[in-house]
Amino acid sequence: MERLEHSAESQRKEEGKHTDVLPFPLYTLRITCYILLCLIFIALPSNGFSQERTLDYVIAVVNDQPITLRELETELIIIAVINNPLILREQNNQPTFQEIKNPPNAVKRSVLETLIEQKLMLQQADDIGMLLWSWGKKVDAEIQALKSLYSSEASYLADLKRMGLEYQEVEERVRNALIVNELTVRQFRNSIDEEQINQEAPQYFERHRSDFIEPAQIQFQHVLIRSTPDDPADLQAEAKPLAETIASQLKRGTTFQEIQEAYADNPFLRVVSEPQTLPADTEAHLAITSLAINEISQPIPTPEGYLIAKLVKKQPPRQKTYPEVSQEIRDKLIGEELQKHREAWLAEQKVTADIRILDAELAKTPLVLSVTEDQD
Repeated sequence: MERLEHSAESQRKEEGKHTDVLPFPLYTLRITCYILLCLIFIALPSNGFSQERTLDYVIAVVNDQPITLRELETELIIIAVINNPLILREQNNQPTFQEIKNPPNAVKRSVLETLIEQKLMLQQADDIGMLLWSWGKKVDAEIQALKSLYSSEASYLADLKRMGLEYQEVEERVRNALIVNELTVRQFRNSIDEEQINQEAPQYFERHRSDFIEPAQIQFQHVLIRSTPDDPADLQAEAKPLAETIASQLKRGTTFQEIQEAYADNPFLRVVSEPQTLPADTEAHLAITSLAINEISQPIPTPEGYLIAKLVKKQPPRQKTYPEVSQEIRDKLIGEELQKHREAWLAEQKVTADIRILDAELAKTPLVLSVTEDQD
């Protein structure tokens, strides 16, 4: 699709046609070509890894560049997972991905609007040459940061499969986000009043002191016995009894080093004998804070498996000082101002851009703007 977009852009530049609205016959021809190219059947995994046939087609066009149903469904899934990661665990009380891809039309219309705005931003980036730059290293760094949240590459790819996403789609989304963010800074950063930001930052801190409390810190050793929904059933069945056995051994005086040596051949067991310090900001870490110093926990269920921990040290929550968080606050206030400038710019672009929603249902669905709370 990116190649198609660049082809259309190159043709437009060669023809010297930089107007916002294409001549009607040429516009109709291009839309017809896009529809013919995009009317293909693609297989999308749904919950339970079953396969279903989904017809992809163009649902909107922004200055002769298409937005497809596949793009809309992908965005709906990613937004849902970002807002509620438990969806990936396929629990009974969570919506299925088929349900996520088919929300009310008002939701679809709102998400489509974000894709339209992204397309306008990417076109502007293309016009000033940003898409000619190499973004490979930046994209790779973001993808690696995402993968670091998983215990293995296999777990990461399994979640992509569960969401029905291709690896390249995630890369493309990350790349587009990086470009849009960079464009926002380039376009509007000089419009920010630095003096005003410097005056507002300490006032913001005083009004939001509770937002800058450092959570309790815990220092602990641990053993993790891997057990995830993607593992074979027999492995999942063995994980908890093994965790209980190891917890008993540690409570009887066996050291973490001895556990590591005894289970060296078990690839699903990880021992961290060197104490590590982390904030108590997850359910598992909060459970560790309830231990007495040097106490061994019972197996603690986590998304990655069963955790057995020994608490070495803990520190209570602490109120951060303004100098510690001043840059964080400045970045937040600058980000809010950049967002305001970007929204104003997009509103201007939409007046002159050639934006057409081809999906009949979405075309007649009014756009409901989300109401955000005023920032005090």
